[in-house]
Amino acid sequence: MLQEQWLLNDIMPSVLERLKSQLETSLNILSKQSKTDSLPLSSTKNESLKGYISLSGPYITKAELTVRLANHQDTQSKAMITPAYPYFLEQIQQGNNYMILAAECIMSTTPSLLTKQTMVELLETVRQYTDRARLTFEYPSETELFPYKVCHPKHFTPPLKEDLVIEFCVQDIYVVCNTFGLKFATHHNDPQASCVAYKDKTAWIVDQSRTQTQSPMLTELKTSLRSIRETCQTYRHMLLQTNEHM
Repeated sequence: MLQEQWLLNDIMPSVLERLKSQLETSLNILSKQSKTDSLPLSSTKNESLKGYISLSGPYITKAELTVRLANHQDTQSKAMITPAYPYFLEQIQQGNNYMILAAECIMSTTPSLLTKQTMVELLETVRQYTDRARLTFEYPSETELFPYKVCHPKHFTPPLKEDLVIEFCVQDIYVVCNTFGLKFATHHNDPQASCVAYKDKTAWIVDQSRTQTQSPMLTELKTSLRSIRETCQTYRHMLLQTNEHM
């Protein structure tokens, strides 16, 4: 009982302050006012895609890309993203939302009123929200990717032709750019091409490229979320251990 009271009265208030600070740090990393990541993009095996993107919070605010899918087109295509119409990365916003929920749990808590059970539950809730935030960055759901999600040409300047798809997503600490060259037809003779339903039409993927670039912002965020999880796990375990000595 003495150990339990010591943990609740002397240790846990500072733990909650630490978690509050860690969550604020994580949210600040994703803030649109934070430093923008300027990230190079380049295909490793060929010249199918090269350029750069600027990532600020959940938006790609700027990009200059050169695309050449050899099996799809003979000439290069230029594609730009401008701050007037940024590209929204839903994964980053979802992760941010989970961190806000975790922070609200901490902010709405009065440490002096917490019992052992409510403190254990609080730490577990914050850990779960943190894990959900981390999982949103692991890989997007299939519904957020081609061919289930339509590529909006207006994101790009000049607008993309219908037979070229450029999409971005997050995978762990990387921003990924997928490009697809399409041919719309009922039948296609190339055995290497794969068939998909896209925009309620039959489309054949005649060429594609996947390029990724590491984001310092996402790398820093991953470290911060791991630290929050470890803090929750450590002190939750300490509280539960007091049961064993009673």
